[in-house]
Amino acid sequence: MAPIIGHILPLALGVALSSVPIVVMVLILLSPRGRWSGLAYLIGAVVGLAGLTVLFTAVASLLPPPPSTDESPLFGSIELVLGAALLLLAIIRIVRARHARRAAAGSPQSPLSPLDELASLDDAPPPGATQRWMNKVTTLGPLPSLGVGFVLMLRPKNLLLTMAAGVAIAAGGEPLTPTAIAIAIFVVLGISTLAAPIIVAVSDPERTRRPLQEVHDWIDRNSAVVTTIVLLVLGTVIVGSGLARY
Repeated sequence: MAPIIGHILPLALGVALSSVPIVVMVLILLSPRGRWSGLAYLIGAVVGLAGLTVLFTAVASLLPPPPSTDESPLFGSIELVLGAALLLLAIIRIVRARHARRAAAGSPQSPLSPLDELASLDDAPPPGATQRWMNKVTTLGPLPSLGVGFVLMLRPKNLLLTMAAGVAIAAGGEPLTPTAIAIAIFVVLGISTLAAPIIVAVSDPERTRRPLQEVHDWIDRNSAVVTTIVLLVLGTVIVGSGLARY
């Protein structure tokens, strides 16, 4: 059980530090119907993350069991692919950031390359659409907020991290109860950055309004750098974990 927890902790941290779900959460909580919409958003996110984790764990458990807990080339190969995908996504974001800096410096703006388009799947909307996007989010009621929370768990980075968590849990070969506990730990940690602010905001919405706005401003300035660093670190960790299984 302990090795499984050790594998999934950094992955859960990567899910928890996803900037887009946090920004959407802040906008929903600052909206007129923030209390109930925030709770609905949290429920949707929990259902989405838990469902994906259970699904990927179940699929990974159908693979041939490893001959020992130390060696498992099949699970190791899967982790190598997932880790390499996270590293590729980080590199794409770095290249995209360089293009954005050149455009801001006055260079002629060129159409998005395929790499840019792939990276944009895990980002907030481009600057020109930011205000429209924010306005839409602040008008969401509870039911649409639930759907948004669910859908945001399906973003590329979250899918890769949840796949890696499912592989790590299934590779442990534990019985049903420890497996369920590992899934629960991953989901609770992965959703913690949404759950804690929402619970506090629901209990005292006026007191949390200013801190929420400060969090939103900080993420708006630093989310790109934080996300890229998280991708690089987690991609390296997963690749290392995969190599250790050979």
